[in-house]
Amino acid sequence: MKFPFWSTSIRARLLLASTVVQVLLLTLLLANSVRLMNDATSASLETLIDQNATMLHAMAAAYGDQGQFDVLQDVLGELLGEADEGLVYVRIGTADGHLLVSAGMPGMTGVPPDNSEVADGSHHNELIHVRRPLLLERNEIGFLQFGVSVSVLAAARKAITEQGAVIALVEILLTFALLSGIGFLLTRKLSRLLASSQAIAEGRLNHRLPEDGHDELSRLSQHFNVMAANLQDRIGELQDTAARLKASEQRYELAIQGAHDGLWDWDIAAGSVYCSPRCCEITGLSADRPLQSPTDILGRIHPLDVSAYRNELVQHLKGNSAQFKAEYRMRQHDGSYCWVMKRGVALRGPHGRAFRMAGSISDIHLHKLAQMQLQFDALHDSLTGLPNRALFLEHVHSALGQQQRRANHFGFAVLAIDLERFRLVNDSFGHAAGDELLKKVAEAIRATLRQGDVAARVGGDQFALLLNGIDDPAESLRLVEALRENIAKPTWLAGHTLYPKCRIGVALSTDHDDGEALLRDADNALQQAREGGCEGRVAMFHASMHTHALQTLRLEGELRTALRNDGLAVHFQPIVALADGSISSFEALVRWPHPTEGMLAPDLFIPLAETLGLIHELDMLVLRRACEHLLQWQRRANGEPVPRVSVNLSALQFSRPDLAGEIIAEVRRHGLPPGLLRVEVTESVLAETSGPATQVLQRLRDIGMSVLIDDFGTGYSALSYLHTIPCDLVKLDGSFVRSLEHDERLRKIVARSIELAHDLGIRVVAECIETPEQDALLRAMGCDYGQGYHYSRPLDPLAAEHLLFGATTATEAST
Repeated sequence: MKFPFWSTSIRARLLLASTVVQVLLLTLLLANSVRLMNDATSASLETLIDQNATMLHAMAAAYGDQGQFDVLQDVLGELLGEADEGLVYVRIGTADGHLLVSAGMPGMTGVPPDNSEVADGSHHNELIHVRRPLLLERNEIGFLQFGVSVSVLAAARKAITEQGAVIALVEILLTFALLSGIGFLLTRKLSRLLASSQAIAEGRLNHRLPEDGHDELSRLSQHFNVMAANLQDRIGELQDTAARLKASEQRYELAIQGAHDGLWDWDIAAGSVYCSPRCCEITGLSADRPLQSPTDILGRIHPLDVSAYRNELVQHLKGNSAQFKAEYRMRQHDGSYCWVMKRGVALRGPHGRAFRMAGSISDIHLHKLAQMQLQFDALHDSLTGLPNRALFLEHVHSALGQQQRRANHFGFAVLAIDLERFRLVNDSFGHAAGDELLKKVAEAIRATLRQGDVAARVGGDQFALLLNGIDDPAESLRLVEALRENIAKPTWLAGHTLYPKCRIGVALSTDHDDGEALLRDADNALQQAREGGCEGRVAMFHASMHTHALQTLRLEGELRTALRNDGLAVHFQPIVALADGSISSFEALVRWPHPTEGMLAPDLFIPLAETLGLIHELDMLVLRRACEHLLQWQRRANGEPVPRVSVNLSALQFSRPDLAGEIIAEVRRHGLPPGLLRVEVTESVLAETSGPATQVLQRLRDIGMSVLIDDFGTGYSALSYLHTIPCDLVKLDGSFVRSLEHDERLRKIVARSIELAHDLGIRVVAECIETPEQDALLRAMGCDYGQGYHYSRPLDPLAAEHLLFGATTATEAST
């Protein structure tokens, strides 16, 4: 059936729909009320169960501790005798089911199961059985079970439910009637408008109303859609701006947290500075007051940093710098100072005047301390704390500048100092003891310095001093003497008392305009003091030392080139038998035919080769040349024996691990009998009988090579160990031979020495024989062989070969 107004008016449909909604809502309300009632009933039931359980536990514990369960049963029996609601029975039993207490409901057989876990407001059972564990005597676990009757609660719940249903039905009818009246006033478009407004409120900004019809509500829908579109665009822009702002804030916050810096904001007009908590922590300000006074902040800056801080701040406020940046020290709560770095930028008004300034502050204390330590370490010696070479040269350059400004009315001296036998201290007591000695020497030097003087450690055991205000060389020598006395004082080191001594080279500032050159000249003077061989010697620099140093440097390079390019020559000096004057052997001597200096004497380059570590290479070159010429002599001799050749070994070579093996390999490489070669060593090499030299020489003797002791009788008590050393011949030093003609006592000493050597089976060679008288005296003493200019100078290989094969050759007996 159709009503005439149903299709033309929306009111009836709106009213019906609204009434249905209300009915549904009231139905849900009724259902929720029932649920709440059930929940309340369940809560009441649980409370009842818990109260009874607590009471019964207390009673069971009280009576059970006294073993009076029968009394408890009587009490509970009287209590539950006529109970038909609430607690209706109680059972207490042991774990095996034996009942100790049985009160209430005497007609109940057995113990029903516990159904309390399913008890709620909708429970249909009128009797709830509750079982709980109970601790009996002797810690035995029993059980406590009781029953609770909920018949009254069930009846009440039923009555309330029925009444609620009636009330809900009445409310539905009333609501329908009310909505029917209200629905008359509502229209479909208003409902749509309401729904659309709700959608917009929920954030669904793309929701739109249909725009059908031409009435006022239709135009309202059109305006609503325009408003929604504009609102959607605006909110979209705001959301985009908010997202970018949030991302920017997060980046800024993370950056501040990562940098661990503080923030400050200075309101210049108000005269207050906002400091963040981290800023207060860094600067030592009170965190209770976020707004600080600029005067208070300035008062906590280190007095030595205030001026620089003010200057940087004023320059930035004037607009002379793009950014304010200052490093300074701030006083902390404990009175100490901490290095901080403050950065900031000022905001300016239309006329360029700053009205606000903000920025960050960083704790750079550890970084600053590390930087200062690095600067100190870069310019100071880590062991002694003295300035190093670089800082010392800066002081020397400053002194030179002062000398130039005063038109040479200001003089100074540079001293180069090294310790004698410092390496022996390291080798004997260890490097820790050596370091301790260097520290004590540095303290002695500091104690000697005058005000304005500078001391430095420039390397190893070498120190340098700058003595200012030295106009007279004698004054520098007086200070040097005081320095030597302080250094030489006894010092306790590694359980021993040491008396350190030093060598000193002195260079005055006169005629110097370069600090490096002045220190170099002091080193040259020190080198001269070393070469003097006198302990505690002091040397003043003069120009010849520099010339000598340059010559040494030049010779060093040229010697390396000569060794590399086979530029050294080997000459041979005959050793003759004094009995008949025949040639018995030769000594191979190295010579340097210098391309510009001519033939250089060995004393000019042999010590240099030892210093440079080239002596082994040089001596092996002599050995190789000697082997080559021996082979050539053998070919010329046509099977006849040829004289032996002696080659010299330096004391430094005996530190090589397999010196004997290298010599033997070289001899065997040329295919020569080892007996054709001798090795000459100075007696100082054999002074220590337990050293490596003894084993090396013995190994050479074992294969047939002879050993000859050179410079015998000089520097050591040779006779005290002559019987223990592996040798075949000894060479009397030339110092004995030169004085032999004029010193009778010396002649007796030489004669007895020759006699003693013969008694030990050792033959004797006298070197540096230059006159017939010396030859005659030594022959009369029984000396075996002689060598010197009286017989022949060292000969080049061709001259030696001519002498050898143009004269009668005599050979020694085998040794």
